[in-house]
This record gives sequence, C-alpha cells and structure tokens, in this order.
Amino acid sequence: MLSSITLPNLSLAQLPRFDSQPLKQPSPEKPSSTVSPSNTVQTQPSQPPKQPSPEKPSSTVSPSNTVQTQPSQPPKQLIVNDSTAPLPGTRQLPIGIIQPVNGLVNIKLANNTAATISYEIIGDTTQRQLSGKSEVILRELKVPVNITFYRDKGGFLLIKPQFIVENSLLKLNMTETNNFNLDKSSLLIEETGSVFLN
Repeated sequence: MLSSITLPNLSLAQLPRFDSQPLKQPSPEKPSSTVSPSNTVQTQPSQPPKQPSPEKPSSTVSPSNTVQTQPSQPPKQLIVNDSTAPLPGTRQLPIGIIQPVNGLVNIKLANNTAATISYEIIGDTTQRQLSGKSEVILRELKVPVNITFYRDKGGFLLIKPQFIVENSLLKLNMTETNNFNLDKSSLLIEETGSVFLN
C-alpha cells in the first residue's frame, strides 16, 4: 500500500512559511522604545527648576535680619533730644537792665569789707586791687563787658546792685557773707544792657 501513495509536486512558493510571523512581532516593540526616551526627557527638565526655587526664600530671610537692627537707632535719637530740650529753660534771668550810651556803660565798685578785693575787666585790663572801705569808678566800658572779682583773704562776697539811670551808672555794693549760695564772683553786661551776676 505504501507504494501506491503519491505526493503532489509543490513549489517553494506554495509552501506555507512560518518565518513571517516572528518578523511582524518586533515591529510593535519599536514604538515602545521610542516612547520611553520621550518620557525620560520630559521628566528630567522638570526637576532642575524645582531645586532653585527653595533657594530663593532662603535669600529673602537674610534681609529681614538686617531690618531688625534699624529700629534700634531711633530710640537713641530720642534720648539726645530729651537731654537737650531743657537747656533753653536753664537760661538765667537778668537782675536788671542798664541803658548803654553809644554802647558804653559806667560801673562803680564799692568795697564795704575790710579786706582787699581783686577785680579784672576781661579783655580790657589786668588784675587790679581795691582796698577795703574804698570805691572805684570804671568809666566808658564797651558792652558786652565781663568783670570778675574775689576777696584776697578768701570768704564770700554779697553783691547788691544799684542802678543810677541819670549817669548810666551801675553801682555794686560789696559786703561779706557766710552763705555760699549768696556768693558772687563775676558781672556780665550784654549788648542789650541786661545785667547778670554769677
């Protein structure tokens, strides 16, 4: 029976090829490979901009520390203003006013003590002495004028001013005193004629 079986003559083109199917499978794998690099490229640039963003708030914290040092200065200025404010109020009031004639005044010193009194017209004369129980008139002194005086033997001087308007004369009566608060050692006459004793 084996000898009676005959096979048909088939060409190679008519034979089914099993090699064509595995060749079609790698084709879908290629688009998958192209998609993967595109995804990686998109995720990488998104990460770098996120890193510098937290660094910026750190730089803004530093100027806030410098601003805190500035409010410490205004209270210092307030302290200075408070210390200088009472200065105008401490100005001494004049004991009287004498009217200068052509900018000149006359002063009479009357030493009613037993001791010698030294006096000096600042910027005009040298130191001079006025003996006890004596007087001297200093004529035509140009204002402003400043005169200093003290007792040679020490002790305090009580000055009683006397204004003589007719002669544009200021008389200083000098007597002894034991009260330190009443002691005077200088006379000042301003250009306006205001008289001060210190």
